[in-house]
Amino acid sequence: RSRSDLVAIGIGFYGNSEANDGMYQLTSSLLTANYTLTSIDLLVNTIAGLQLSVSGPLTTMEELFTGSKPFLVSTRNCRRLSENVVNLLSSISLARSSVDGGLVAVGMFYFFYDRWLSYVLLLLLDLIVCLFILLGLAKQARWLLILMTVLAWLALFLSWGSLGLETATVVVSRPSSADYSPSILMIYNDNPKEKLFIPLTCWLQLLTQSQRALSNIHTHLSSLDRNALPQFPKAEKSLREVQQILNSTEGNFHQLVALLNCRGLNKDYIDSLKGLCYDGMEGLLYLSLYSFLSALAFTAILCSLPGAWRSFPRSEECEYVCVRAEV
Repeated sequence: RSRSDLVAIGIGFYGNSEANDGMYQLTSSLLTANYTLTSIDLLVNTIAGLQLSVSGPLTTMEELFTGSKPFLVSTRNCRRLSENVVNLLSSISLARSSVDGGLVAVGMFYFFYDRWLSYVLLLLLDLIVCLFILLGLAKQARWLLILMTVLAWLALFLSWGSLGLETATVVVSRPSSADYSPSILMIYNDNPKEKLFIPLTCWLQLLTQSQRALSNIHTHLSSLDRNALPQFPKAEKSLREVQQILNSTEGNFHQLVALLNCRGLNKDYIDSLKGLCYDGMEGLLYLSLYSFLSALAFTAILCSLPGAWRSFPRSEECEYVCVRAEV
């Protein structure tokens, strides 16, 4: 019976390790996805500051180009296009919750670490109880057997309790593993075996329109650089400032496009599913098997201990045997 409990303990260690690996993969993927979403929000807010940044230099250029209608029109077109870019990108929304995903992932990480440590302590308790029960039977020490019987009852209750907890966790987690379509992304591939995600179609349209607007601003600024500066040299400082701001904005815009293709989010999404639905569920199933086998083994041990107790020689018999041996 002790051997069967040792087998159950071995299964428990393996299941605990698998569950821990799966939960670590889940939390790390959530942290990476939260970092990506935070970066998207930061880039959108940074680009949204384009209108405020170029407002001053464009106003100065409009004042200088008051006497030249073509240059004035180009400057006003730059202002209008910058406003369009800001309006288009400001409408991008990931519909994120007010709850900080990073804090949730960190909280989950510490929770799963405590769960892993608790199971390690439970497994060590089972191992110690089994070893000392074997020692008590070998030494025929009644006090040791009494102590281990109390600990065996404790391990038995903990085994049945952990089995109930693992069963409830599997039941709760199973629907999440079966239905994993996120609310912020849209499935565009009809093949259910290949779950790839991209932003909503309107995002792609917004990015395309924003790219065209930035290109048109570049065109107007290049035209002003060639034609207006020879006639209005005082406008060079404001024009260079607008060009510098536009170059910085385009760099942030390309980073935003790279993040919004959602390949990184899709990878984090798939990794989190694998951690939850494969390693995590496999570990929970092994832990459930451990708890069941451990509970059965401790039940059998506790039922057999009274017989072992009665088979131990009494103290009077031990003294009599020792005296006869000395004689």
